[in-house]
Amino acid sequence: MKVSPLSFSMLQNYGLAIFYFTANSVLTVIFPLQAANHGMKEAEIGLMMGIYMFVCMVLRPWAGQMVSKYSVHTVMKYLLLGHVAALLLYVSLGVESLYVVRILQGIVTAFFSMSMQMGITETLRDEDRGQGMAMYSLSSVMPGLYGPALAMVIWVQGDVSWLLIFITCLAFAPLMFFIRSPLPKVKKENVSFTLEDMRKGMKLARAHKGLIVSSGVMLIGASIFGAISTFLPLYFLTTNTGNVGLYLFLQALVVVGSRFIFRKYIPSDGKWHPGFITLILSSSIIGTTMLAALPLIGSFVYISVLFNGIAAAMLYPTLTTYISFAIPESHKHVLLGLFLASYDLGFSLGGMVMGIIVQFGSYPMMFSACSVIGLLAIIYNLTASGEYTNLEHCDAFQRSK
Repeated sequence: MKVSPLSFSMLQNYGLAIFYFTANSVLTVIFPLQAANHGMKEAEIGLMMGIYMFVCMVLRPWAGQMVSKYSVHTVMKYLLLGHVAALLLYVSLGVESLYVVRILQGIVTAFFSMSMQMGITETLRDEDRGQGMAMYSLSSVMPGLYGPALAMVIWVQGDVSWLLIFITCLAFAPLMFFIRSPLPKVKKENVSFTLEDMRKGMKLARAHKGLIVSSGVMLIGASIFGAISTFLPLYFLTTNTGNVGLYLFLQALVVVGSRFIFRKYIPSDGKWHPGFITLILSSSIIGTTMLAALPLIGSFVYISVLFNGIAAAMLYPTLTTYISFAIPESHKHVLLGLFLASYDLGFSLGGMVMGIIVQFGSYPMMFSACSVIGLLAIIYNLTASGEYTNLEHCDAFQRSK
């Protein structure tokens, strides 16, 4: 039975996402600071942080098949146990375990995100899917309101024991919230679970213009978000300019507010909207350009949270909603995973590549590079998106129906 995006059962799903992503929000700030304090250079920090989303990228398509074959509820149960194992490993071994913990987090997040988004797709009516995706995305970023601030408070105190106690609590909290979960328990009949099916899905993806264009835009946009997430705390601390906790709080506030206020404006008609995408990317360019100019504008840099926040809030749910309509049902579990892998790859490259730019250049140079690739994303969006990105003109989609 289909439910409302704001029904009690859906609110429970959103709550589960909040508990899960709280740990990620805190550790995304703590890990680079701990690594730098331990003597790691920027390129190595970028690699360590980027490997998380790289693992997500590799596992996304497989995760989609697993969720379809064994049900959203079953997969969620086991991945939450994996979440506990990863965080307890960090609590036990500390900074020496960062690479292994990031890999484990990548594995778990690949399955978590796929489970939640496929659960939303199965639970909501088509016309409500955009709102549901926006609310899930909202839930995943809400920890950004308090996670970075908590991380900085704990870090400044210099007492690791409080951090370890907090992370231990966060390891078990999602499991408690999962009790009596309303996530779908239905298994897909005759779901292929082979590399051959993966190959067929990728072949269909190459023929699907809408999937290619949206994946390209997602990859470029995510690389900007990955760079900001990885290096903004170090940027503020090394330049001794601004308050990183305040900045991340304000940015998260903008993201949360934008996803809630503008959730009904996210296109949910299965069509590509290049003008809407251009506005989102333009907002990102303005934000990263202001970050690049931090030494010149000083406290005015806080204005950039508005632009970076809107871009981060709107790009992911907009593209995910479009692709949920665009991909054929016969290969949905594979193609959705391939599409989401583009976000993971972009986020990963944002940390890895931009870390090299920082180490051999500077932070302003790195954020300037983010602005340039944002402009490239706009050009790609406007030139590559044409009549074939709309479903009624997509030959690959029509053949698969």
